[in-house]
Amino acid sequence: MPAPLPEGAHGVRLIVAYDGTRFHGYQAQDGQRTVQGVLEEAIVGVTGRRTRARAAGRTDAGVHALGQVIAFDTDKLLPPRSWAMALNAHLPDDAAVQDAATCEPGYNPRFDAVEKTYRYVIDLGLARNPLFRDRAWHLGPQLERRFVEGDALSDHEVVLDKFAMRDAAAVFVGTHDFRAMRAADDQRENTTRTLQRVELLERYWNQDRLLAIEVTGDAFMKNMVRILTGTLLDVGRSRISVDSLAALLSAEGDRRQAGPTAPACGLSLVSVKLGRIAAQASRSAP
Repeated sequence: MPAPLPEGAHGVRLIVAYDGTRFHGYQAQDGQRTVQGVLEEAIVGVTGRRTRARAAGRTDAGVHALGQVIAFDTDKLLPPRSWAMALNAHLPDDAAVQDAATCEPGYNPRFDAVEKTYRYVIDLGLARNPLFRDRAWHLGPQLERRFVEGDALSDHEVVLDKFAMRDAAAVFVGTHDFRAMRAADDQRENTTRTLQRVELLERYWNQDRLLAIEVTGDAFMKNMVRILTGTLLDVGRSRISVDSLAALLSAEGDRRQAGPTAPACGLSLVSVKLGRIAAQASRSAP
């Protein structure tokens, strides 16, 4: 258990990036290597006190982050840049603090998050590329191809209806019941979510073989982005019609009618937009 902090303690807010490949998710678990676990050990290394690292949201095993927001309380005084450098000296090579700032003690970024952006990367290449193995879903061999010219592996065009995928992406934008796009063990009652953006990014990383899907929303359920990705790809493979999505995004939505759950390796939490606490305070002010 974290030791009680003395009077005068303050909060520190971090932007953290991590490669999720060797982590069993964000949340601390007995006997498992987690992002929260290594962060809290790093904090002990710098401050000498054990304290809880509070995140804007959990990520599952194998999921990466570029801009996870994490806060903790401490009585140690350091300038923001020194917090970043000191914690990084205690962190393993697959996690690093990108930025730091002071905040109120007890601040919880989960309750301050206005929206989050996730990115999913798909490898459409026929032959696998080992450099992408932990960063993208290698879907290429499962896709129909059309011979173009020559006899090289690259001389084949992927038959993926991206026009239909963009139409489907537009259907997902807005407020819908996403109960059909959550993991079976996610039993929360409120399944309505609002997505501000669902966008296809072709030639991601300037690679013809890579396709990325970026999703921005107010909140997400377990595996929601991965199931949405699988559904969009099934639209592109003509396994699911765009016209059927309206029924899927309803209180009668059936998980069995959605696409597969894309593997964790292709998913990254890109950024978290903060400001909900300040917005609520301004609305309640006289």
